[in-house]
Amino acid sequence: MRTSSRTPRGSVAPRHHRLREALWLAGPLCAGLALRLWLASRNAGLTMDSATYVRMAEDLLAGVREPTAPADPGFPALIALASRLLPGRELPGRAVSFLMGVVVIGLTYGLARTRLSRPWSALAAGLVALHPLLAVYSGPIMSETTFHALTYGTLLLVMLGHLAGAGGLLGIAYAVRPEAIVLAVGSALFGRLGRRGVGILLAAFLVATLPTLAYLRWERGAWVLSAKAFLVRPPAAKRKLEEFRVSPSTANPGQIPAPALSSRWDPRALAAHYLPNLRRHLANLVRAWPWPLLALSLLGIGLRGGVLLAPLLVLAGLPLVDVMFDPRFVLVVLPALAVFAADGAGWLSERVQTMAPVAVVRRGLPAVTAGIALFGLAMSWGSNTAEALVFDDGPMPQLRAAGEWLRANGEPTSIVMDRKSYVPFYAGMRHVQLPDDDYDTIVEWARRTGVNYIVVEEYVLRAFRPQLRALVLDPAFRARESRLRMVYSWREGLDSGVAIFEVVREPGGGRPGPP
Repeated sequence: MRTSSRTPRGSVAPRHHRLREALWLAGPLCAGLALRLWLASRNAGLTMDSATYVRMAEDLLAGVREPTAPADPGFPALIALASRLLPGRELPGRAVSFLMGVVVIGLTYGLARTRLSRPWSALAAGLVALHPLLAVYSGPIMSETTFHALTYGTLLLVMLGHLAGAGGLLGIAYAVRPEAIVLAVGSALFGRLGRRGVGILLAAFLVATLPTLAYLRWERGAWVLSAKAFLVRPPAAKRKLEEFRVSPSTANPGQIPAPALSSRWDPRALAAHYLPNLRRHLANLVRAWPWPLLALSLLGIGLRGGVLLAPLLVLAGLPLVDVMFDPRFVLVVLPALAVFAADGAGWLSERVQTMAPVAVVRRGLPAVTAGIALFGLAMSWGSNTAEALVFDDGPMPQLRAAGEWLRANGEPTSIVMDRKSYVPFYAGMRHVQLPDDDYDTIVEWARRTGVNYIVVEEYVLRAFRPQLRALVLDPAFRARESRLRMVYSWREGLDSGVAIFEVVREPGGGRPGPP
């Protein structure tokens, strides 16, 4: 049956009911836990944003004010708390993401149980537990799974009628990602709460956002709604990677963060690019949630929408901000779609059962409809296996080795210029961006701004900084270059090479201060 057998609120479920509930949840939970552990063991858990989150966590613990931090403080604050219990710079952030990723599985089951029976709720949780992208993003130091857990914890509280708690939890989600504002609006629109309920939810949300707003005021020196205000600008229909440059003739003015949320709001540009950008985000959604799952989810939405429609507003808002067309931005809707898919599968099974003339066929229909959902999950693995199994953005063992060498042989206060942040992160040193100017401009800018080391990776050299080829590959050129000195070089295979150059100062000139 599709209908829920959940114990009414306020009553105590018999022990055998609680045991059966736990057993139905245990399957997806154990499967999701095992998959996440396996995937996490295959990657380093670092992306370009990870080093920023860790540095912000360290600044929070030290009480350091960082007026140019490009991320909101909620996730770094959780890393800072975890670092009180766990050692190292990597484990605390990875542990937070991992825990939250597992929590999302349980929340999906809980959300489904408000409307579905145990087997169909287990199906919804299983789709989340075994989804390749949701699983792999539970391992890196990224804010995705934390935001997902806070989002679906909020929606579960709304569905259970705990509106003040829901608004408070959504305020915490706002500290992690500003999309929580959209979820607040969606919860009010789709939650069927009545005026009083909407008022309680939004009032609790606003109160819970005050600490974040106060922190941003202290950090930035001005009132802003988010540290990511620079993303609110006219997005291009064909967004391409913008390389950092320092030459006045080539510098990209779009690299300068917007001081306030509305400073780049251009309605005409937003309208012109909205539909093309929406199509590209939807293409990522279909890749992550293939057509069998999408068909079941749309059926479930048609049957019973409710507050689980709120995350879909985040998807609708993506074309309004200047973010890359990356599948990770659509992941927030997948747990809701999983519940809708289980709802659609259950209804389809029940509907066809009433028309099946043979009893054995009727008994097999739930397995058939569940199989449709699992077939869609298999299709998702077919589309996303490479991203799940080869998650790292570079040869991480070699980058770690280079960073650890630099940590052992350089001063802790050194400044490291690199297009990627991985070697500086492993070295425990400050990172500055390697610009995409001509060779002499890069070297002179490094000397002028107090950079101590320049790191060049083979795969970066080939794809992004060919102007540095002679420095890395031509010994005669290096011998003539008096401003840089190679201090480290290692290569084990294709695109695995890493070279570190020390910036040589003029004799007696001393070292200028940091930029």
